[in-house]
Parts: sequence; structure tokens; C-alpha cells
Amino acid sequence: MGDRRCKIRAGGRYLTFAGTFLVLGLTAACSSGPNQKELDLLEEKRQAMVASEGEVVQKKAEEARLQRKLAEKKAEQKAAEKKKADTADNLASFPTE
Repeated sequence: MGDRRCKIRAGGRYLTFAGTFLVLGLTAACSSGPNQKELDLLEEKRQAMVASEGEVVQKKAEEARLQRKLAEKKAEQKAAEKKKADTADNLASFPTE
């Protein structure tokens, strides 16, 4: 009895497989190319993508510029802190009468 169920299941699988190919074949044969509206929408999306990519490039350049400016400011701060510490040392060693 178990062997009989396997044959029935296998037959059902073949029918499902064949039916799927039949539906796909009919769908592919009936489809047409994109219409003008779809092509216009695709071109609009392509232009939007190109504009977005340009914005990304600009933003990355601005980020790099700001990172350099931040590094310069940190270097200035470090130099000022060193100068402050040196001045404090000089004041501490200044002889008071």
C-alpha cells in the first residue's frame, strides 16, 4: 500500500510540473514589450538615480572637507592646550619675591 501512495504522489508531481510549464509558456507567449508609458517611467527613474548618485558624490566630498577641517581644529586645540600648560609651568617656576 505504501508503494501505491508514492506512485500517486509522483504522478501528481508530474502533472503539477507539466501544468506549471504550460502556464508559463502561455504567459510568455502572450506578453508584449513595454509600452511608451512604462519606458517614460523607466527613463524618469534612471534620471532620478543619476541625480541621486551625483548628490552622493557631493555629500562625500563635503564630508571629506569637514573631516579635514575637524582635524585642523583638533590640532589647533592640542597646540593651544600645550601652550596653556607651558604657560602654567612658566608661571609656577616664576620667582616671587
